[in-house]
Amino acid sequence: MTRYLIINADDLGYPAGTVEAITDLFERGIVTSASALVNQPDWPRAAACLREHPEWGVGVHLVMNEGRPVLPPQEVATLVDRQGRFRDGWSLLIRYPFLSLPQLKAEWQAQIDTFIADTGHPPSHLDLHCHYPYVFPAWFRLSVELAETYGRIPLRMPFDDALERKAPELSAHYGGFPVWLILRWGRRYQEMLERRGLARPNYFESSFTQDGRRTAEYLLGMLERLPEGITEILCHPGTEGWRLQDYQALSDPRVRRRIEALDIALVDYRVVEAEQGGEHDR
Repeated sequence: MTRYLIINADDLGYPAGTVEAITDLFERGIVTSASALVNQPDWPRAAACLREHPEWGVGVHLVMNEGRPVLPPQEVATLVDRQGRFRDGWSLLIRYPFLSLPQLKAEWQAQIDTFIADTGHPPSHLDLHCHYPYVFPAWFRLSVELAETYGRIPLRMPFDDALERKAPELSAHYGGFPVWLILRWGRRYQEMLERRGLARPNYFESSFTQDGRRTAEYLLGMLERLPEGITEILCHPGTEGWRLQDYQALSDPRVRRRIEALDIALVDYRVVEAEQGGEHDR
């Protein structure tokens, strides 16, 4: 069985040199996929690049906890603070009972529509910014419904085929939620996608873009251990701050050479749809 690899660059459009770094890595053939933050200041520049490169596989990074909404704040009043910005952290989570699901769905739909209008083509996939939208099934379910609405496009799934093994690490790095709850969420979310016939990668690896691991050496070790099937490796390239470490590691020529030596196929989310979407149609 072939080992497929999606190297997905998150936060395209964020003002930390993400446009420069991600487009450069696309052109080098290392980054094969990206996720766009259409509510960020550098999104217009990113969109201009994507109009010139429709062959790049880029999805929408649905956001509810950073920046301003795409819709007017008065239309999504339960999602924002008095300054019209999304809430973040615990201030977001504790407002769960008061957050309007129709408003959140409308905002996420507006983000997808903005992507399509600005680039001239649909997104290759949908995924979620940070771990907050996964905390409550009602929030995650909205992204599943939107993926179905926009042509059953694939979704990122942090709760992957190795969920049992990875649950303790997910607990340690993403909010400290108990392992039993992560297992419960993960199985439920997997079932949501399966019932609707939505494709996802087999495996999701986020460890490379964590503190102390943003090195070419760590990435080379990940490649050696890559399982059969489709794996997404998360990264956050940029030219400023900690994002520069991701950029430099991915730019190391040893990474591309190792991928070629191991006969790993670099792909984007369109292969996920082709490989797994067809299975659901049969």
